[in-house]
Amino acid sequence: MKRMIALSCLLLLCVYLVYNTPQISKKNTEVETVETGVTNDLEPNEEILDAILPEFEYVHEKDKDKEVDGYIVETYREYEVHRDQNGNIIKQMPTSNYEYVRYKNY
Repeated sequence: MKRMIALSCLLLLCVYLVYNTPQISKKNTEVETVETGVTNDLEPNEEILDAILPEFEYVHEKDKDKEVDGYIVETYREYEVHRDQNGNIIKQMPTSNYEYVRYKNY
């Protein structure tokens, strides 16, 4: 039992010494600096990403609406919409996703 405690203490001392050397701590600070530098560089590019990343919107397609068993079924198709920084639509592409809304016809 005493040997296990002694070996555990020795192992903890070794780990402490390895991670507390100046070379390791210097590498860790460089990594932190690089990581924070990267995040600072990305902040101005968020406006560019907003312009590039598409939005997905559903558009009602009235020509595909139909009545089934006393219910009106409306069809909505998903579109991938690309907008510029001013909010103007640059490109609009239909996807293969549909949503159907069903309600009772009175």
